Amino acid sequence: MISNISCLLSPIFLEEDEALEEAIQRSLLEESDRQSEVHISRSFKKLSKEEIEGLLRAHSEKVITPGTRQLHISRANVWSTALRQFKRPKFAESCEMLYVTFASDEHDTEEDAADLGGPRREFFRLLVKAIFQDSGAFEATPNGCTLKFNILHLQNGVYRTIGRMLSTIIVQGGEAPAFFSPHVVDYIVSGDILQVHLTPDDIGDPELRENLKKVVNATTQHDLEKAVSCCDSWRYQVEGLPLTVTMANKDLFVKNAALYLAVLQRQSCFDQLTDGLSYYGNPSLRVLLDLSGEDKDLTASLIAGVLRPSYSVLGSNRRVREELMVVKFQEFLQCVENKELRDALGERTLTKDEEAFVKALRPGHILAFATGSSKVPAIGFQPAPKITFIHDESKHL
Repeated sequence: MISNISCLLSPIFLEEDEALEEAIQRSLLEESDRQSEVHISRSFKKLSKEEIEGLLRAHSEKVITPGTRQLHISRANVWSTALRQFKRPKFAESCEMLYVTFASDEHDTEEDAADLGGPRREFFRLLVKAIFQDSGAFEATPNGCTLKFNILHLQNGVYRTIGRMLSTIIVQGGEAPAFFSPHVVDYIVSGDILQVHLTPDDIGDPELRENLKKVVNATTQHDLEKAVSCCDSWRYQVEGLPLTVTMANKDLFVKNAALYLAVLQRQSCFDQLTDGLSYYGNPSLRVLLDLSGEDKDLTASLIAGVLRPSYSVLGSNRRVREELMVVKFQEFLQCVENKELRDALGERTLTKDEEAFVKALRPGHILAFATGSSKVPAIGFQPAPKITFIHDESKHL
């Protein structure tokens, strides 16, 4: 940061006026850096996927140190096993690439698959799900997930650990964990409650949310007074809210009440999460927490573009068979995307479980099976996945 450099280079002995001037300049630089950070973070969203991938890859190469960190995870207890590992001081101090091994719950032995990226991506996919569903640190709103105040999590630094997890997922090639409500990302990026845009739909508690929406929808003073009375259990505890709510000031009441209920009550949790997200530096990467608008169903053509075949030499007999297999695989992907797989199977008899599987199968499941990730990571796949061919001359296509 420029402000840090200016501090290091400042003379030891300064006249009083010079010292005052430098303090002013340093303050201006710090504010400029913060505003620049917010501007860069928001501009980051306007970049193409290819540009974001390039920036992320360059940043990843800069911050990830040589070596690996061993991580042993139980699929049946992803949250608890991951939390224990990420909270270890030496583990948290390291920025090496994760090397993930899953413990086999069925056979009580470790799976022996080498981690060339697939197990790590699968772990990241499972970890994102565990963070938002099993950690007890978040609650759902109509606009996405928001932080849930948990005093034990705050005391034990769990929100900070979750921030480190999310930062690691982004930088080390996991799916962008874009599950946050936009107001959460507003605060993470800006660090300023005045930069946070809120509506009642950003409030996690359903009863509080609906009561505040009644205030929004009130069209007469009588209806407004009735709606505001539903807020009496908490509104007098919030200094600065209008004691008498009228049609003229109800918007201000709703705005500040939403700010209190959605952010101020749990601001310490927000700050701890933001601190953890700085684990790999470059706060502008945090906007990847809010790319949910790009989260569309994967297509067959996208999957085919990711899973590139590694062909034999052109003109060889093997090449002919390989190309035919790729055509069949692409036809299979199209059937899955268009939900025509059951028709393509014809009169084949399926069990009840097989029928349910065929009905539920989507292209994202195929990508997850092949790569460990159900979406294309923002940083791209490293190494790039490939289709390889095993030739068995006794079988025919």
